[in-house]
Amino acid sequence: MGYGATHSCRIVRVGMGTAETTALQATIALTRFHEPDRLLEAALMSLSAQVDIVAEVLLLDQNPSAAIRSRCQKMNLETVRFRYEAIPAKSLSFARNLAIDKAAAPVVLFMDADAVAEPNWALALYDALRTEHVGMVGARILPNWHRRPPLITKSLVVQDQYSIFNLGPQTLPFHRVVGAGFGLHRDRLGREAYFDERLGRREGSLLGGEETELSRRVSALGLDILYAGDAIIRHQIPPERASYGWILRRLFYAGVSRAMIGGSPSPSRAMNLWDFLVLPFVLPPYALGYLFGRRKARALNADKAHVHSR
Repeated sequence: MGYGATHSCRIVRVGMGTAETTALQATIALTRFHEPDRLLEAALMSLSAQVDIVAEVLLLDQNPSAAIRSRCQKMNLETVRFRYEAIPAKSLSFARNLAIDKAAAPVVLFMDADAVAEPNWALALYDALRTEHVGMVGARILPNWHRRPPLITKSLVVQDQYSIFNLGPQTLPFHRVVGAGFGLHRDRLGREAYFDERLGRREGSLLGGEETELSRRVSALGLDILYAGDAIIRHQIPPERASYGWILRRLFYAGVSRAMIGGSPSPSRAMNLWDFLVLPFVLPPYALGYLFGRRKARALNADKAHVHSR
């Protein structure tokens, strides 16, 4: 794919008998796998309310819906345009890579289909990405629980499993972004503007880690990664995910993801008191997943070596 290609697009606004063209500033990529229409509609409505930015919303739908397609066609505004495409149901990383390739702007913002953006979200990420030498920017991600969460969600390690990411209102350097809402500058990343399709959510799997793996490559390019505390997004957490069973399963896949990315397991930020209290609950599924992931990574590497030797 031509991830490093330069695209140009202009939005035409007509008024007082004259046509005025405004350069597109950002592509907002929204990818849906199995999220229900009601959550996706909430995401779309929040994007239609973005302020002070000229953007296109590119919805790549792996669960095609005539109702959602129709909604996108009716939501076009002066400065926010909606583009709907049905794509094969493969994985989140596949859909994101396709979005990078299809994006009409070099600044590409990603939002999960089960998230809701504050009106300033896109502008805050865009402004941060305009800073020289910045390759990626992460958002402030707050939870919207649909039922009372388990007590252990006070642990930062457990919050990571829900893509909750709150470092406060300030903008500061950080070593990675979190998937529910973030952005990248495709032109600065060049050939590295892609997600590893071995990682990321897919049918029957809660694999993650694709944003962390990309963050590592962005840092290796010598580019900065920022956290923008004024880019606020709210992650919808349905009742079925507010359970100990879901947390255990997600921790197992977190271990798998870590092993496949490589490196030793370590917390992504300083642990709080609750992290230490829940260690007996957190460590067994994570360690089991890590061991499983190492075996899987070795098998994949062996397959690659076999193919190259032929």
